[in-house]
Amino acid sequence: MKTYKPENYNSLSPYLIVDDAQKLVDLLKAVFNATEFRRFDRENGTIAHVELKLDDSILMISNSTPEYPANKTMLHMYVADVFETFDKAIENGCEIIEKPINKPNDPDTRGAFYDFAGNYWAVSMQTN
Repeated sequence: MKTYKPENYNSLSPYLIVDDAQKLVDLLKAVFNATEFRRFDRENGTIAHVELKLDDSILMISNSTPEYPANKTMLHMYVADVFETFDKAIENGCEIIEKPINKPNDPDTRGAFYDFAGNYWAVSMQTN
C-alpha cells in the first residue's frame, strides 16, 4: 500500500539552498556520514534537488538560482559523539562558533560551527 510519504522519511525536512550544493553534500557526508537518497541534477550539472539521510532525518538541498537565492539557517543535530563530529567539521573547513562543552544544569554537551555557506550547526549529545 502506498503511503503519503516515502518509507523511512520524517514528516518535516529542512531544505537548504546554497551556492555550491555539491560542496555541502560532500561536507555532510564527511562530517555526519550522510547517505544520499534521491537526486536530480540540472543540465548545467548543478544540483536541482538532493535528499540526504543524516541518522534518522532527511535534509533536502539544492543549488541556488536567480529565482531561489542562497539562504542561511540554524540546524541542531544530536550525534553519538559530539567531540568526534565537531572535530570532523573543523577538519573539513568549518568555522568554530563554540567548542563542545557541558554547561551547568544542561543535560547535553553542545558545540557549534558554521559551514562554508554560513549555516549554523549545533551538535549535541546527552551526557547527564
